[in-house]
Amino acid sequence: MNLADEEDRLNEFLVGRSVTRVWRHRTAEVGIEFSDGTRLFVNWQPDRQLECSVTGNDLGGDES
Repeated sequence: MNLADEEDRLNEFLVGRSVTRVWRHRTAEVGIEFSDGTRLFVNWQPDRQLECSVTGNDLGGDES
């Protein structure tokens, strides 16, 4: 997946969701929890690129 595809998927994921909390999950990671229970984690390490991951039951769309 290229950056434009990832950006499109993340923007589609965010539509209609409300943030309920944001926290520092780890030193280089931020967790964002939404009102539907899904969570977005954004992680950065000096030797890797920025990584985003989504967890939860209501991910929307085709996750294949």
